[in-house]
Amino acid sequence: MADVKISQPDDTGAFGASESSKALTPKRSDGQVARKNHLERGWVKHRLIRDFALGEKSGRELAVEYGVSETSISAFKKRNAMEIEEVRNHLADEYAGVWVATKLNRIREYQAAAEKMAAGNAPRNQEVLVSILKAVAEELGQLPARQQVNVSTENVTYQIVGIDVGDLQ
Repeated sequence: MADVKISQPDDTGAFGASESSKALTPKRSDGQVARKNHLERGWVKHRLIRDFALGEKSGRELAVEYGVSETSISAFKKRNAMEIEEVRNHLADEYAGVWVATKLNRIREYQAAAEKMAAGNAPRNQEVLVSILKAVAEELGQLPARQQVNVSTENVTYQIVGIDVGDLQ
């Protein structure tokens, strides 16, 4: 699995100004060539798709930046042409090209998970299946979304006019 260089906070707990721009670099931290499927990791894939959509860097520059061959960059571009085009058409939307941000894609993933759970016989599978079905129903608006209920525990004092409290004892 490919490693990612992540800046560590300094003693004060804050990132240094020069390190903040390098918080996530697409290259491996050990300087080695990226391993298979490195470009398919969630944030790496999304960042590379956005780089292609912006069109500010050449394939050679992207290959160096991501620590892969130009052939890998070209193959990635072909595999993800639709996502690149979607991001290009919606550059202002930071979620463009992120599959989980689309309701239909989330429901498809729920369906795949539900089918796996339905095939199993363990009681836990059935519990998970029920929670998946509820999540899909909420996603589709067929169930009201779960709401938080705030309970106030204030003391209430009642005063009855015309009665002396001393007489009640």
